[in-house]
Amino acid sequence: MRNRSSLASLAGFLAWSASAFATDIYVTGFDDYDTGTLSGQAAWFGPTGTWAVSGSTNSPFVPGSVIGPGVQPGVDPVGGKGKMVRLCTERFLDGRTKAWLDLLNSGKWAAASAGSNSVLETKVKLFIPSGQPVTCSFGIMISKSSYETAGGFLVSAQTGAVSLMNNGYAPANRTATGATVRLNAWNEFTYRCDVSNGEGKLLVNGAVVATQNTMLSGSVYASNLFATTDSSPGTSNAFGFFDDLSIAAVGTELESIERGFKGQRREMA
Repeated sequence: MRNRSSLASLAGFLAWSASAFATDIYVTGFDDYDTGTLSGQAAWFGPTGTWAVSGSTNSPFVPGSVIGPGVQPGVDPVGGKGKMVRLCTERFLDGRTKAWLDLLNSGKWAAASAGSNSVLETKVKLFIPSGQPVTCSFGIMISKSSYETAGGFLVSAQTGAVSLMNNGYAPANRTATGATVRLNAWNEFTYRCDVSNGEGKLLVNGAVVATQNTMLSGSVYASNLFATTDSSPGTSNAFGFFDDLSIAAVGTELESIERGFKGQRREMA
């Protein structure tokens, strides 16, 4: 009984601490968005509060669009309701498409990261259909500036293998984590990037799968919904689906508390 009571108390403290050391920047399920291109749709009022997308795609597709249930056969958000973002691959070899909100010039990152909240945390649910006709990957890319890639992760649309990005998104900048996720299923990813020192951590469906410590650091421009094309696509297209996006600034204390909580759970077992 004492162990259960202690565990409950610690769980409550952990929940309080997560709130105490985290500041939400933006949270959305995309349900209040208009269907159609994501470009120009507003996330918040004020400077640079609208989404931007980039990439050259085959007509009639656009790099990033908001769709509702049933638009793509067999693909619906969790629970079969609501909307999501569909990212289409580039039409050129080694091309990329992305969608992002400007965290730097909006002042959102500066305000949220004030004090000890130096970790940019991005959570997202990602669905990748199998049988894609283009060799490609989907994930989250963290931009240090408008032209510099710091880090992030990518999931292969052919195998489900998960890689980390480091100072770029080309194959030479990717490191396999050894983790693989199921295609044709929703998977939840949490990517933490410590902007102060370039350390990163990736969680897949709640479990830590990889860390890194050599990313570009010092600033952050955006956390991007991202796709990269690794083979010549011609007129073929591949798609990834993103839902339940959360961007926050968290403190390094949060990770220390999590480690302590896991250690105490082992002692109580």
